[in-house]
Amino acid sequence: MDKPIVFSYGGGTQSAALCVLIVQGRIPRPARIVMADTGRESSQTWQYLHQVMQPYLATVGLSVEIASHDLATVDLYGKNGDLLIPAYTQNGMMPGMCSTEWKKRVISRWLRQVGYGPSNPIITWIGISLDEIGRAKPSGVNWQEYQWPLLFDVTMKRDDCKRLVIDAGLPEPPKSSCWMCPYRQDRQWADLQEYYPDDFQSAVNLESEIRSRDNGFWLTKHRRPLSEITFTRNESSLPLFGDHAGCDSGFCWV
Repeated sequence: MDKPIVFSYGGGTQSAALCVLIVQGRIPRPARIVMADTGRESSQTWQYLHQVMQPYLATVGLSVEIASHDLATVDLYGKNGDLLIPAYTQNGMMPGMCSTEWKKRVISRWLRQVGYGPSNPIITWIGISLDEIGRAKPSGVNWQEYQWPLLFDVTMKRDDCKRLVIDAGLPEPPKSSCWMCPYRQDRQWADLQEYYPDDFQSAVNLESEIRSRDNGFWLTKHRRPLSEITFTRNESSLPLFGDHAGCDSGFCWV
C-alpha cells in the first residue's frame, strides 16, 4: 500500500510553488499539509499564508494545519543551557539548533499526535529546490521518509518557483524566516524595520533578553544592539541568507 504524503509547508517561495503544483495536479495530492509554528515566524509569512495560500488551497479542499510551538521541548535554550539560535559572537556564530528543535522535531511530534508512526509510516515532502540540494538530508526516523518534489519530480530552482507562483496569479511569496533570525542580511532587517516595526521591536526585545544573560551575543554581523542600528538595503546580491544559509534540518527558508 502506498504511504500517505504529508507536506511540510515552510511558508516561503518553494512551499508556495509546491502548493501551485498540487492545485494544478502536477504532483499528487497530499493527505495533509502542516506548518510548524516557531512562535517567532514573521508577520509577513503569516499574512501570506492566511490571505493568499489558505484561500488558494481551499479551491481544491486543502488547508495548512498548524503544529503548535507547544510541541517543542526547548525554546531559546537547550536542556544543557546552550543558546539554540545561531547568534553572532566576537569570534563567529553559534551553531543553530532552532530549526531542528522548533520545526523538524515539532513536525514529527505532530505527526505522531495525528496517528502516523511505526505502524503507519508516511512520506514527508519538503520544499528544497535544485539550487539548495545540499540541504536535502534523510529524516533519521524509520517511519518517516523525506522526499523533495522540486529535486526529482518537477525540478526547479528558487527563481523557477517564484515565476510559477506569479504565473499562477498569486502574489510573490515572502522569504520565510523568524523575525529574529541572525541569518538575515541587512536588506531583510531594513524591510523588517520599515514595514513590520512590531516584529522588529520583538527582535530588539529578544536580543536584549539574551544579552542580559550573556552580553557576548548579537543578532547581526554588526555586533551592536539592534536598537542602535539603522539598516540599509545597499548590500550586493547575496544568497537568501548570505554565506550561512544552510540550517541542517532543511526545514527553514522554504
